[in-house]
Amino acid sequence: MTQQPDTKPGAYYTTALYNGRHALLAGPFPNHATALALVDKARIEAEKVDPRAVWYAYGTARFPETFNEPGKLNTRLINEEAQ
Repeated sequence: MTQQPDTKPGAYYTTALYNGRHALLAGPFPNHATALALVDKARIEAEKVDPRAVWYAYGTARFPETFNEPGKLNTRLINEEAQ
């Protein structure tokens, strides 16, 4: 079953959860569909950077629209998407 995008306004991110912590991998995006579309690519890139990432949990998160911290893998993922 495919997850349906959230339609609420916000800053959406592709995320990883590990050891009770979270990492913002990609974002912020103005919509959930974009963050959802990048979950698998973010997982692949995270595994290239950190060998422990194979055990992380991946998903998305919504923050207030004013939150604008860049995702840790934005450069790797955004540049790849633009090509």
